[in-house]
Amino acid sequence: MDIKDLINNGWARHDKESEALAKDLEANVALAETPAHVGAFMQLANHTIGGHLTDWPRAAALAERVMQGRADAHELAAPYSNLAVAQYMAGKQADALANELHSVRLTDMEPISMMVRTRVLIAAALIEAGRLDEAVPMYDAALQTARSRDEKLACDQALAMTSNNIASELSEKETRTEAEDDLMLKAAKAARDFWVKCGTWENEERADYLLAIVHNRLNQPDKALEFAAHALEVISKHGEEVVDEAFINLAMAKSFTLKDDRPAYDKVMARAQELADDFNDEGLKTWFAETKAKVEWK
Repeated sequence: MDIKDLINNGWARHDKESEALAKDLEANVALAETPAHVGAFMQLANHTIGGHLTDWPRAAALAERVMQGRADAHELAAPYSNLAVAQYMAGKQADALANELHSVRLTDMEPISMMVRTRVLIAAALIEAGRLDEAVPMYDAALQTARSRDEKLACDQALAMTSNNIASELSEKETRTEAEDDLMLKAAKAARDFWVKCGTWENEERADYLLAIVHNRLNQPDKALEFAAHALEVISKHGEEVVDEAFINLAMAKSFTLKDDRPAYDKVMARAQELADDFNDEGLKTWFAETKAKVEWK
């Protein structure tokens, strides 16, 4: 096994074989030789052991082993940030703060960006653990700090991606509290704001699609249709994105179900299926069929 096999295969099986992957990671720390290896290794380890297995002390112990004895390099700024996340979640707050400062010291980006990155990753981990009372103030502070700067920051992408993941995961829950609903919408809006700032037109239309899903989950179909329409407008303006357009039409179908508008539902559902008929990838076909089943008229 080499580091590429460990990481690439690890992401492919991390959700269904979390414990087996955790043991493989613990047994193969020596494969993480370069700073780039370390970063990829720790990201996978934190996500699998801390996130899926909810064993942050174990994740922190592994992260500490990976970082032990490393010579300073600016490429290790993100790994020190990831170490700080694992230690914070494991209850080792003093160590976490120290390693956050190491990440700031080593980074070749704006120091504030590295701090925001660490804090928003901790907030996301707290949210995943159901600790919203702790997570939301930290998440809000990270957003406020980044938004206080007009220029593009290196942390903008981390904020966009993490906010997207927070909103997506909350939208998939069968039931949510009022606080989770508020956070879901806040995160979806933040994802769009930061993708517009640092991303591509595809990022923008996908952020609109996420907002359509979120507003449907909040039983706000008119708002959902606004964002879906804007997503389709962005696609039309810049080119073609058949897969995204198909799923956007499924989101619109859900909106028309909520509005009890069967003719409009039939129209967008037919368009979604027409686009999906040209899919070649079996995994994509399965994903479409599963998503379509969730929005069928009942």
